[in-house]
Amino acid sequence: MGSVTSLLHREVYVMSQVDRLLSLGTGTARRWIDGYQRQKRRYEPLVRHASTGSDTVTWGEFVEARLISEYRSRGVSIARMRPAIMALRREFGTEYPLAAAQPFLSDDGRDIVLRVQEETALSPSLRFVVRTGQNVMPSMEVQRFQQDAEYDHDEVRRLRLLGTSNVVLDPEYGFGEPTIRGRRLRVSAVAEALATGEPREDIKRIWSLSDVAVDDAVRCSLVA
Repeated sequence: MGSVTSLLHREVYVMSQVDRLLSLGTGTARRWIDGYQRQKRRYEPLVRHASTGSDTVTWGEFVEARLISEYRSRGVSIARMRPAIMALRREFGTEYPLAAAQPFLSDDGRDIVLRVQEETALSPSLRFVVRTGQNVMPSMEVQRFQQDAEYDHDEVRRLRLLGTSNVVLDPEYGFGEPTIRGRRLRVSAVAEALATGEPREDIKRIWSLSDVAVDDAVRCSLVA
């Protein structure tokens, strides 16, 4: 039997999908995940250890890009995160430290992240954990990310969309596109049915959806 690919290593998206699902500017996902070159200068990737040139994005790469997206408006180039992310990969022995629970959900993990931040001189506005009195806590950006992240076996298993528990991005359903939780029903199908005049009560009955789930599907279809 062949080896089983872990969920984080599963190939799910292409770069353009990541831009759309995370509301990024065109080409942003590629720059973060695979690096880029500008005026003969090479900028190494934030997510991948090294550029591969591949347009395919794994679930782990997508999750890390999702967390990084929380730092877009901090006024400091997120490229400066790279030394800290590379060090976290070595410290925790995982290719996707930002998609794992241990760095942020355990006391020992947060202490390690704090030390790595200090050793790599990570800018305060880009830090993943912060010290508050005697405690080390996830930054506000990480906390916002964790509001949508659902962990299983120390890895992000799925991501909620727009804070709703009804609609998720799940690599095992709908090819990672927004779906109703635990089902292969894409939110785009629900929104399209309503847009074409299908009675709301029929949609609820046919797909066994609540009013809230229908509303969440429509709302999430507008941003994804």
